[in-house]
Amino acid sequence: MCRIYGYLGADPGRAAMDRARDAQLSGGPDQQDRVCGDGWGLGCNRLSIQDPAHGRQPFTNADGSVVLVFNGEIYNFRALRDELAAHGVSVEGDSDGSVLLPFYELYGEDFVDRLDGMYAIAVVDLRAGPRLRLWCDPLAVKSLYYRVTDDGVVFASELDGLTALCGHTPPLDPAAVDHYLNWQCLPAGATWYRDVATLRPGERLEHDGRYAVRPAARAPAAVPPDAECGPEALRALLDRETARMCRQESPVALQLSGGLDSAALASLLSAHRSDVTGFHVTHEGTHDTDEERYARAAAAHAGIPLEVVEVREAEVPDLLPAMVRALGTPNATPHALSAYVLFREISAAGFRVCFVGDGADEQFGGYRRYSTALAATDGTWPERYLDRLSLVPHAEYRSLCSPGYRALLDEGTSSRRQARELLDRAAASRLERLLTFDRLYKLPALNLRKLDHLSMAHSVEGRVPYCQPAVTRFARRVPDPLKVDGDRRKGVLWDAGAPLIPAAVRQRRKQPFTFPVSHFLRPGGKLWEFTTDILTRPRLCAAGYLSGTAVRDVLSAHAAGHDRAKLLWGLMVLELSFPGPSA
Repeated sequence: MCRIYGYLGADPGRAAMDRARDAQLSGGPDQQDRVCGDGWGLGCNRLSIQDPAHGRQPFTNADGSVVLVFNGEIYNFRALRDELAAHGVSVEGDSDGSVLLPFYELYGEDFVDRLDGMYAIAVVDLRAGPRLRLWCDPLAVKSLYYRVTDDGVVFASELDGLTALCGHTPPLDPAAVDHYLNWQCLPAGATWYRDVATLRPGERLEHDGRYAVRPAARAPAAVPPDAECGPEALRALLDRETARMCRQESPVALQLSGGLDSAALASLLSAHRSDVTGFHVTHEGTHDTDEERYARAAAAHAGIPLEVVEVREAEVPDLLPAMVRALGTPNATPHALSAYVLFREISAAGFRVCFVGDGADEQFGGYRRYSTALAATDGTWPERYLDRLSLVPHAEYRSLCSPGYRALLDEGTSSRRQARELLDRAAASRLERLLTFDRLYKLPALNLRKLDHLSMAHSVEGRVPYCQPAVTRFARRVPDPLKVDGDRRKGVLWDAGAPLIPAAVRQRRKQPFTFPVSHFLRPGGKLWEFTTDILTRPRLCAAGYLSGTAVRDVLSAHAAGHDRAKLLWGLMVLELSFPGPSA
């Protein structure tokens, strides 16, 4: 697991490469190195987990004609190493990254189709003239930012690393605020800047003086339901995937919320490792959302110790700017703060690998919005579904925007219209439309980008078994009624996990991993003071994006007892994230 950066074309200079390295140092504190040639350069900050004695990057072939850097984890690397050996290619050590360059030389640019894991990979191939190739894994678990200009291309794992290579701050993209209000994040591909993008799930970029971004298939081919894809088969699959994902020497942490997804992982991991520790986050005070007793029950059932981390109200105003800087991109989910604190404590305890349960709901239909959309009998369900995904319903969102910004959006293609087009793409069933939309567009942009940036900000690698390619393939073949049947959601996973979780977790009411924002954002509290200070002098209003009157009305409504905590949190995070001029 690493942070990577580089360029092809105009040399940004040694100082810019140093800044890109330093901007991403927390994600690769163990080794920093780079290789540069005539019109190209590749750099890597390494977080050494798998065989630290080997796998030094950048990787270079014998004659220096191919150079590769890699961020991620390849779980089938031993099988790839055996395959290379059958072709007479010997790979030293037991590092997953070491197989990549010889595998590329053997199979060419489509070698990534044989990789099983999460990755962002960059190759400079000099054999037919300088050529840069970038790849992203099928769900974009690992982020990769890039910018293409007439001078060439620069790329980095984090936005700060990318802007360090640009030489100047790129122009802002006016659509970014529109995206955020509609998605609660910037969707895959989008950033704050007009000509800076991220690779979308499965996307590739190639540059040789000209460039082309080659997307993955617009929508995965339909697959027929398979009655064999039931609970027992799913439990066996998750056991196999978890087993091969935890074979490194370093101990294993687990983000244990107390819900089904992480509780099942606790039992699966403890069956293969004796050094698993659960970490659970609580929040100062008494809240309906508190899950500590469920997390303790799940840890006891799995036979693992549990460390409980508390987020204290007084520290939240100081934590928020640090969290936003670590994200590098706005994310409206309040539990991002909880995750930031949790990864901080996991790192402080000496762990470098943490398993998380992200992706299970998107793969197997766990959210209430799925059953609500399936039950709808009129044609308005897509718009209502998108309202559930947005920071605020569309009508209110437009009222937040300044008249000038609304007019600008009406002249072009709004983010909401783009989301509707994605949701409208053909699929085998309505449920598959919903899951494909969430799996390819919402999950990577909201949860996986958050996981990547917040974990690596503390030198921790986040691993996501429910996002494994084999799990995605299995989930798509599960018959719809086994995923969502009326109000019963994620049924196949509940049945698969039944032997793995305690009765307390099986019988509890589902709730998301969350941060009690309404409690902390009460008028008179420290977070309220911080939020009102931020939102009463907003740069977004001064820059013409939001209506100052509308923002003040939201503050007044919350102060009068109407709960607008989620919206205020989202606006405050957006304001902290905004890279525009200071007030």
